[in-house]
Amino acid sequence: MSTQPRAFGPVGDRAWQHFPEAREQITDLVCTQMRRAIDADQMPEPVDQFEYALQAVRPLIRDLGLVDLDRDLVRRFCLFCRDLLGYSGPDGNQVSYVLGMYVLDGLDGPPVVRVIRQVDPGLIELVRARFPGMWAEE
Repeated sequence: MSTQPRAFGPVGDRAWQHFPEAREQITDLVCTQMRRAIDADQMPEPVDQFEYALQAVRPLIRDLGLVDLDRDLVRRFCLFCRDLLGYSGPDGNQVSYVLGMYVLDGLDGPPVVRVIRQVDPGLIELVRARFPGMWAEE
């Protein structure tokens, strides 16, 4: 992991990095926060990390395993997950929670596991180790 300062926090930065097609949504999230700050005459608050997961990442991968998604998108999704699983910053527990609850939750079962196994079989065990019971094959 790079130690350079980031703009959007761990989830937002990885979403920006791995999903160029989500950049418009990320921009909208940041602009909304800026507008709220202007309207309230306050300093802007950072976008909550779960918002990046829900509004920028989740729409891209919600059909993982159910439809034939672009293999490159699946590969980038796997890299995104690996980056967040390997994140060790001070907000690591929050990042892990966001990954489990807002990205991976609902992406489960044999169809998803089959797709992931084709692209990044090692990721399956990493996810299962962090989130027991997730990505079960039965």
